Amino acid sequence: MSSSEKQSQGYSDPNLELAREIFVGMACRIYSAPSSPEQKKPDPKALATMCFRLAEAFDAASRETPKVKAALEAASKAAVKLDEVDLSGMFKTLK
Repeated sequence: MSSSEKQSQGYSDPNLELAREIFVGMACRIYSAPSSPEQKKPDPKALATMCFRLAEAFDAASRETPKVKAALEAASKAAVKLDEVDLSGMFKTLK
């Protein structure tokens, strides 16, 4: 079983692809650039963790844009609230 099959069967993180793109971009810049001996390069695992945090922050911020807020408000207004629906008249006709 390949890793993609394992991932499709279990939980998949919605920010995984964005975090991967951020990681690749940052890793290319960080690890390919020459550095001085006193300057240390970050651990790849720490860089990956930071990329996931950046992806999560981007996702959270994208939900706060005016367009998304308007769409969510419109969807909540259009949604049927089952708590407010009176079904008592429907059962009286069955008796």
